[in-house]
Amino acid sequence: MAEIFFSEVQKDILNYRDYLDKHNMVIDKTNKMFMDLILQILDYLATADATVLDEKFEYNIMTMKSDFLSMIHSNVADERTEAHFLVFFLRLAKEELYKYKSIENPSLKKLHDLMSSKDYKYPKHVDHQKIFALDRMCENIDRMLRLK
Repeated sequence: MAEIFFSEVQKDILNYRDYLDKHNMVIDKTNKMFMDLILQILDYLATADATVLDEKFEYNIMTMKSDFLSMIHSNVADERTEAHFLVFFLRLAKEELYKYKSIENPSLKKLHDLMSSKDYKYPKHVDHQKIFALDRMCENIDRMLRLK
């Protein structure tokens, strides 16, 4: 059984989403596109069935819960925070794709498609997490499921 997480933080996610919407700095079309995806995914996480989200994203809740909580409980809306959200959301998409063979939420799917295309060049602050966080995630999810 998955840890109960999203039902306890959905209000906080929505509050942070509203804060980020008011305080973000959009400097170009690409930045705007990613900011819109971040806001849409935060909406999804704040309003979808929490029990389903807990099950769907169990591995990333276990491994990145404290990072995610520190982001949504902060008053920071800078590029670094956006990059952390992008990595976290990319990890959610990858977990869902691996476990269920598809990504249900259109914004998560678009983010995954964009960031996993072979033409996409990760920013330096994201690239260092790519090997462990993304390339080995499937092995780590299998290990978690076996140990349950």
